Amino acid sequence: MISFDSLPGNASLKKSLRSALAGRFPQTVLLSGDDTEGLQTLSLTLAAALLCENEEKRPCGVCTACRKAEQGVHPDLTVIDEGENELKVDLARRVKAENAIVPNDGARRVTVIHHAQNLNPAAQNALLKELEEPPAFAFFILTAEQPDSLLETVRSRCLKFALEPPREAVSGEDAAGLLGPYLAAVAERREDRMMQAALALEKTPRRALLGVLGILQAALRDAVFTASGLPQAPLQPALRAETRALARAVPAGRLVAIYDFINTLSERVSRNAAAAAVTCALTGDVYRIAFLSFRF
Repeated sequence: MISFDSLPGNASLKKSLRSALAGRFPQTVLLSGDDTEGLQTLSLTLAAALLCENEEKRPCGVCTACRKAEQGVHPDLTVIDEGENELKVDLARRVKAENAIVPNDGARRVTVIHHAQNLNPAAQNALLKELEEPPAFAFFILTAEQPDSLLETVRSRCLKFALEPPREAVSGEDAAGLLGPYLAAVAERREDRMMQAALALEKTPRRALLGVLGILQAALRDAVFTASGLPQAPLQPALRAETRALARAVPAGRLVAIYDFINTLSERVSRNAAAAAVTCALTGDVYRIAFLSFRF
């Protein structure tokens, strides 16, 4: 059942939103934070609350509007999620056109735009008037992992709510537990098992995932030294068996190329790469670099 309780932590934020929903809720809000999945959960919950038919508890989770919103079939809810792709002016024009039409089911129409920092300047400028003076029935929810990338003119038109930052990154021990099966699968040339292991990382918050990728690079460095016959104290002793197996299976030059690729992948994560894209990179791209025709 859709509810603010489905978002862990963030007690102060949820209290603020519930209080705002009890009064005159702003028509344009900006939700920000490092946790992409958390932003998706929060934005959908807030959209359901705005569409909810219950006057006392919103979202109630049981009315027709809440159920339709949760199932993604509410005719007055538009969710835009283009991942890492640039959001162009034609999208802004489509949003404006859709919000010129009165709602179908109730009194409100809600538009959610995920990764709003990917709106290019022309698209942001095209939305300015709509965000500042929307039709009485139109509500906009923007989510942004990097809100400072939005134009100040856009940010100033939004009431801002921010997710609490993750309290803890993944510990070194937990990271080793996540990466051990992955490194073993690479050493065994098992692309299917690489994907299974990479899938375990999909729910890791972005900030924590960057730490895990850093530990992966340290393990790759250990494997490079082993493959090259260079003495060194391992940076990741908990992964010693896996890095030795990797050193036997993959030439040092290709291990260096994988190390460099993980650097590129970390930059993508910093720019908000989708979880599925990270999984594909750790599977297909790493397998290609390690074992298939590749110039390095």
